[in-house]
Amino acid sequence: MAHESVPFLEGDGFYLRELRQSDLDGDWYSWFNDSETTRWQNKKIFPNSREKQQAYFDFLASSSNDVVLAMIEPEGGRHIGNVGLHKLDWVHRSAELGIVIGNREFWGKGFGKQAWQLITDYGFDTLNMHRVYAWIVANNVSSAKCALAAGFRKEGSVRDMFYKQGEYLDVDYYNIVRSDRS
Repeated sequence: MAHESVPFLEGDGFYLRELRQSDLDGDWYSWFNDSETTRWQNKKIFPNSREKQQAYFDFLASSSNDVVLAMIEPEGGRHIGNVGLHKLDWVHRSAELGIVIGNREFWGKGFGKQAWQLITDYGFDTLNMHRVYAWIVANNVSSAKCALAAGFRKEGSVRDMFYKQGEYLDVDYYNIVRSDRS
């Protein structure tokens, strides 16, 4: 019997739900071996495998400091990406936002911007976070637009933070605090 899909959070043209063991049977692990998908991420440094993805899934399933949700295309039920809050700090009430849209067919359709907003709202309204932040490689225009659209501010940069494909890349720090929300 197929696992019933119940949206946890809903966007326009997709929804977010819990990660499932069955997600490991799809393309999830291969997203992190793709140069274009990981262009602006601290990924594809070492090869990913189904076994490594299983270990990450197991880590997330037992973590009280990470919430990662699968982005699902409702018509076909395809797992197209993930969005989450990591390093949840329950004392200082902060979390780091992370997102990947691994299925290129869904790039440029506004799903990233919506998912960014949905997980930010979830962090504030449900988890009672005070601050949500993100590290964005300086040339990653798409993620910077998502952050700004969700009310994040660029607070600064760290020079040469990532080494990727033979060059050091600057990384910008964006955040939003509860009082920034209108």
